[in-house]
Amino acid sequence: MKTSLKFKKILLIACLFSLTVYSGVLAKDKMTVKFGVLPALQALPLFVAESRGLFSKHGVDVELILFNTTAEKDIALVSGSLQGCFADLVTPMILKGNGRDIVVVAKTYDTRFDRRMFAVLSKPGSKVSSFKELEGKPVAISSNSVVDLVNEKLHVAAGVSKDTINTIELKNIGLRFQALITGQIEAAALPEPLVTVAISRGAKLLGDDSGLGESQTVLVFTGEFVNKNMELVRGFLAAVEEANHLINEHPDSVRDIMVDKVRLPESLKSKYPVPKFPTLAAPDRKVLNTVLAWLNQRKVIHSDIEYEQAVNDQLLP
Repeated sequence: MKTSLKFKKILLIACLFSLTVYSGVLAKDKMTVKFGVLPALQALPLFVAESRGLFSKHGVDVELILFNTTAEKDIALVSGSLQGCFADLVTPMILKGNGRDIVVVAKTYDTRFDRRMFAVLSKPGSKVSSFKELEGKPVAISSNSVVDLVNEKLHVAAGVSKDTINTIELKNIGLRFQALITGQIEAAALPEPLVTVAISRGAKLLGDDSGLGESQTVLVFTGEFVNKNMELVRGFLAAVEEANHLINEHPDSVRDIMVDKVRLPESLKSKYPVPKFPTLAAPDRKVLNTVLAWLNQRKVIHSDIEYEQAVNDQLLP
């Protein structure tokens, strides 16, 4: 009788231990992926995947954390507060080139696919209507960023020497927009939909990034997270891919999400077109190398980076 009772106790302890271990495995599998985003049009598939429950459908618990500036988002990523983030192609290469363990897992948008992302405009009432006329005049940008790169490329394509390009630092996009519209600055590089708003309020479009491959947006994770959680990353990307299809096939069904998350100005809420999104893919090798060469030339990064070190395309849907 005592032997039987002792055996039952041992069996109960073993069952409780097994249940604890199993619960721990489940908790690990259901870890929350903290992913940084910006209120940008190109981040719309992420907002749709969250709002429509697509992350959960693909077995991933995701918390999208909204930031107002790229700098704030990048600080959170390198400090370990985030496992990944939405970014342009320039920023993660700066982090990678300065010793951060960052890997790009997918390209989400490319201006060659649909429409512009960034443009350079002169202020309302300005007599400047071309980059040649703008030569030497200050353009408000965020330095060593994709808008900086776009501004330089547009100037050079118009025949302006790099040495004569004049820029002023104004990282906050909202302040940059207001400074342009109120005439405090001669010109500025802005993202959509603020480009459309600025034009409607009298600013002159000097040029945009339509057709420029460097204006790509990407999804980024820390290398450590990818190595330890490949299935979670696969599920994450599968959810974003499904969101892409949903947006492209039923754009009107996600307008409410776009209006809410992208912070569209009141005048555009009912009429600004919902962007289309390409199939998730790896960033173009040639384009990535162009970005790296530009950053090296400016001495913004301090190490050579091979494509395979910066990109992991093995987890795409």
